[in-house]
Amino acid sequence: MYEKIKHKFIDQVIEHPYLCLLLGLTSLAFFLYGLVNFKANFTPRIWFGPETKYIKKVDDFERTFGSDQFIALGMKHESGVLTEKALATTRELADKLWQLPDIIRVESLATYNYVQTQEDDIVINPLADEDVSVEEIRRRVDDSPELNDFFISPDRKLTIFQLQVKPFFGESHNYSELMEKLAETIKPYKDQGYSFQMLGSAAVTYSFREIAKEDNRKILPILFVVVLLMLGFYFKSVNGVLIPLTVSLATIGSALGIMGHFDYTFNSILGAIPGIVLAICLADTVHLLTTYGLRLGLGESSKQALRYSMEKNFLATVLTSLTTAISFFTIANTELVPISNLGVLSGIGCFLAWIFTYLYLPAMILIFPKKFNRPLHEQKGKFSLDITSWPAFIAKNRITIIVIFCVLSVAALFTSLYNEVNSDPVNYFAEETRIRQDFKELKKHIQGTRSVDFVVDSGETDGVKAPEFLNKADSFIKELLKDDEIVQINSLMDAIKRVNEQIEGEGKRLIPQSREKVAAVLLLYQMGLPASLGIENQMSVDGRKLRLRVKWTTETTKDAMRKEGYVYKVAEKYGLKVYSGGYFPIYTKINDMVFKSFFKSMGTAILLVSLIIFLVFRDLKISLLAMLPNVIPLTIGGAYMAIFGIYIDIGTSIVSAICLGIAVDDTIHFIVHFLKNRSDSNDDQKALETTFAGTGRALVMTTVLLVVGFGSFIFADFLPNRYFGFLCALVLTFALLTDLLFLPAIMLRPKKDAARV
Repeated sequence: MYEKIKHKFIDQVIEHPYLCLLLGLTSLAFFLYGLVNFKANFTPRIWFGPETKYIKKVDDFERTFGSDQFIALGMKHESGVLTEKALATTRELADKLWQLPDIIRVESLATYNYVQTQEDDIVINPLADEDVSVEEIRRRVDDSPELNDFFISPDRKLTIFQLQVKPFFGESHNYSELMEKLAETIKPYKDQGYSFQMLGSAAVTYSFREIAKEDNRKILPILFVVVLLMLGFYFKSVNGVLIPLTVSLATIGSALGIMGHFDYTFNSILGAIPGIVLAICLADTVHLLTTYGLRLGLGESSKQALRYSMEKNFLATVLTSLTTAISFFTIANTELVPISNLGVLSGIGCFLAWIFTYLYLPAMILIFPKKFNRPLHEQKGKFSLDITSWPAFIAKNRITIIVIFCVLSVAALFTSLYNEVNSDPVNYFAEETRIRQDFKELKKHIQGTRSVDFVVDSGETDGVKAPEFLNKADSFIKELLKDDEIVQINSLMDAIKRVNEQIEGEGKRLIPQSREKVAAVLLLYQMGLPASLGIENQMSVDGRKLRLRVKWTTETTKDAMRKEGYVYKVAEKYGLKVYSGGYFPIYTKINDMVFKSFFKSMGTAILLVSLIIFLVFRDLKISLLAMLPNVIPLTIGGAYMAIFGIYIDIGTSIVSAICLGIAVDDTIHFIVHFLKNRSDSNDDQKALETTFAGTGRALVMTTVLLVVGFGSFIFADFLPNRYFGFLCALVLTFALLTDLLFLPAIMLRPKKDAARV
């Protein structure tokens, strides 16, 4: 039945090339239409669906306290920021920052509310008011330790403006206009000796967008040029360049179009799609064109050579497309939306690559025969893929090869056990990027460049005004500040105690003793504040929840989760209900899910691919042999990560499943053709030589192209994609060596066994 379907399909394709070309172009047009709905989003919201509890928790936090998206703008001057000129600049710049689009709150030294008593009246004015002398401002800063590492650096050379961005509640927003206007606003001050640094969630979101654009602008041209040059060297003909290029562009365009049809949102992770799909496409086309070119060299006509190539590669290409797609689909089984979408689109891309290859390739060859009738040149000279001498070497050193690969794989497996699931969102950016440099500069002057919001829930309306609650919260904060990694905790507690001190007298910076006094203190404080700088971002409107902004020195998600656990432990000691708010829980949940999805996708991929191979060959031994050469390279990649301290994160976690799906392609091609050649000749050595002469050189070329395709990501500024590309290239290189050395060694039967057959 399989043979009947195969021959009928190939007959239809060869007899109706114009129809195939029309079908291909029609389907391409349909897929490309999806680009009309193309949209991008780089905020942390992309990781989970809008109806998940994680996003709903963010929405609840932002409705209670305002947006968690902000920009921390650092302004540095070597002469210090507490000079008359610098303070005037701070006030002037703060006024301008209020005018930026989407900014709903600006906090800085110029707007920080300083509480003092004047003639028995409590007065609340900006700390750096223009009517106040520089000496008095310096005294006020020294009198307000909560400002250190928050609005001003301990060395007094840098000050921070906190810009709060309005919430968008699920809308995709890249902050382009805001960041461009901000750059224009600060530009004149750079000529006055000031330098500026930008961090914060909104700045990071914008950087993700810009780096994704820059990576695609930089990588794709390099990738296509290198691939085209290699195809030209290999095939020495127009067909060897034009067909793979046509198929690749059609498949990449279709995959991106499907993104629009499925209402997927483009992001930094999906920026890898063009490179992945290109690599997949090249494998199918190179195998078909290699066989076609070799048959032309034997004197066959174009149609004969084409039919032979399609028939010979049909089973192998169908199997490889299926197994690769399955591996991609296994990583789609996760709540992490970008990774799930990557798996779906790449899996569909596998099938599209096969369909376009079997429609476009025959159509172009048959419609334009004069351009595609050159035989594949024998590779001579410097650029040579001659591996015909390898079978004799393998047969002679069969046992040695098997032992070396087994020892290497066991050593690599044990080394891989030292891998760590971890990440650092700032370190997703390359060292030379602007945001990474800004982070490095801020870190020189300020401790605790990372901040996390925690919400303390009193459990009742106006519970925040209860002295019992506030005293517990105060003790909770004081104990947390004893931790060396926690630098600063900013909350409404500071204002309550400062105002109460002015009422009760100097040195009594304490919590008021009754609920009525707390309410009076809060009312007094609010009355002295500008309307735009109220306390709604620190306490819920119903007075039930208190917001704490904790600044700490921990940087990786693993350390942050450990520190979060410590915060909860201390809160439990004081009987407080505390939970993390804003986008922080999303990042920690990503880390947790990466760990789970890594093992789930890996195990599922191995199981399903093994099952497919068994169903095709109906031979348990062959199925097991087919998987061994594909598991060994994965252990090599894992060992490399462990040795060089590369975390298992959003980029590296999907390497194993993807490489397994792609690497098994070569294994299937080799086994299918080796078994056929052995069946024809009943001679293992001759079958191996024939397989190496035809299929072997195609495997080398496709792997080289795959390595180049994935390796091009080493130029990415988005480091998860860089590590993803490099590790894929490394694993696929070892996969080729395993397929060309270890696989033949275990497939060759001992001479006495072969003689019995």
